[in-house]
Amino acid sequence: MLKNFIKKYKFLLILFLIPLFSSCSGTGSKIKPTISTTNDGNTTIYFTREGGFVGGGILAKIEGDGTEIGKLGTKEHATHNVSGNYRIKISGAGISGFGIGTDSISGVADGKNYFYIIGVKQGLFSMKFTINETTESGYKQSQ
Repeated sequence: MLKNFIKKYKFLLILFLIPLFSSCSGTGSKIKPTISTTNDGNTTIYFTREGGFVGGGILAKIEGDGTEIGKLGTKEHATHNVSGNYRIKISGAGISGFGIGTDSISGVADGKNYFYIIGVKQGLFSMKFTINETTESGYKQSQ
C-alpha cells in the first residue's frame, strides 16, 4: 500500500522535499569572525543575524552593490571588504523568502570597520528583514 503510494506520488514528494531541505542551509558561519583593523584603506563590514523563531527558516540574502555576499541563517555571521561607497540590501532568499519585505543601508568606505545586525520585524500580516548599524561592542554582544 505504502509502496504504491510512493510510486504514484514520487514526483510530488520530491517537489515538496527539495525546497524544504535547501531553504535552511546558509553560507554564513556560526563562529564569530575575528575583528581586525588594517591600514590599507579597505573597510570591513561585519554582519550577524539575530536568533529567533520568527523567520528562522528563511535565509537572509545579503547583497553589496548588486553582488551577493552570502545567505545567513539564524545566529550566523559574514564579513565583506569594500573599498568605496557601498549599498547593502537584505532580502529573503529562495522560494521561502518570497513576499518578505527588504531593507537596505548605505555607507562610505573610510578604512574603518562597520557592524550590522540583521533582524526580522513581524507585523499582523507581514514580515520584513531589518538591518541596523551597531558598534563593535554591540556586535560582540548580539549573540
